[in-house]
Amino acid sequence: MAKIRRMFPGGNTSQGFYSLHDNIIGANRNMLYILKGMPGGGKSSLMREIGRRAIEEGYMVEYHHCPSDPNSIDGVVIRELNIGIIDGTPPHSMDPIYPGLIDKLIDLTRFIDTTKLQKYKEQIINAKLNNKEAYRKAFNYFKAAKCIYDEIEESNKKHVNVIERNNAIRVAMENIFDIESKAIKDTGFKTRKLFSTAYTPEGYIDYTEFILEDINNRYYLQGDIGTGKSKFLNKIVEEANIRNYYIEIYYNSLIPNKIESIFIPEIDIIVSSNITTKKFPHTIIDFNQFFDNSYNNQDDYQAYESLIDRGVKGLKGAKENHSILEKTYKKVVDYKGIDEEREKIWEEIKVYFKG
Repeated sequence: MAKIRRMFPGGNTSQGFYSLHDNIIGANRNMLYILKGMPGGGKSSLMREIGRRAIEEGYMVEYHHCPSDPNSIDGVVIRELNIGIIDGTPPHSMDPIYPGLIDKLIDLTRFIDTTKLQKYKEQIINAKLNNKEAYRKAFNYFKAAKCIYDEIEESNKKHVNVIERNNAIRVAMENIFDIESKAIKDTGFKTRKLFSTAYTPEGYIDYTEFILEDINNRYYLQGDIGTGKSKFLNKIVEEANIRNYYIEIYYNSLIPNKIESIFIPEIDIIVSSNITTKKFPHTIIDFNQFFDNSYNNQDDYQAYESLIDRGVKGLKGAKENHSILEKTYKKVVDYKGIDEEREKIWEEIKVYFKG
């Protein structure tokens, strides 16, 4: 297995901010630390350092990146130890389900010097308001892009040879599931849902390569919008559920109910429409062979890309205001106290080390 996996537990989508943070770690965990804090308060740095140490100890680590700042971390999971640390502050608020048992709340706000903070009150409130407005603008553009996507999809569907495509889907399904399954370790999920890509203030970020590594069987679904890739992926999910397989589903970064990739560990297969799959040894299933693209309306495609670009621009505005909040809070936070809290967490984690 790879030492590091990277993904997004949330997304900036056509439905607004979409959280899948309850899929970061399962209910069979040994411990989940939930950090409550403030912008610039050291949450991401704490998690990143714990992850770095776990990797040095030889453990596989998942980094769950923030879609609004991909350089920041929303969560870390040490896979073999079944231990997670997450940022539980809005917009992905999380609270302990089993407090004191397998969940522990860590309140980092107690390291704020509230007396010093008061003089920045107006600055913080304005930045928060401007941040909200920037997100509203970004999400409206993404919503509009989804409308254009739907129009392209409906138009393209009319020019697909459905009979030939469905026959190819049937054959591909037989090939994919004609593999002897193997036992895997219980993850606490039957279906785990995440994103491997995201629209961020830095543009489109793709971490799919970290999912594709060390998988023996990769299928790449090639095809234009509306040619049937989603239909095929949904059939894969249905069949995997019938066979009671554990699956990881990675969703489209704009349309969070549209599947982009499915990983089935029990048969060591990933099926994906993400083009990063082509960087690895793979089998292509080409849906374009059933599609007459001579009817494509390029104006619609250009409008779609333009709206995505405007949405990303809105996210950049939100990031600028978030940076103001981070810089402000950094002036009033006792980082020594946060470092001490990190060391306490690390000492607790070390109890679970093997041998």
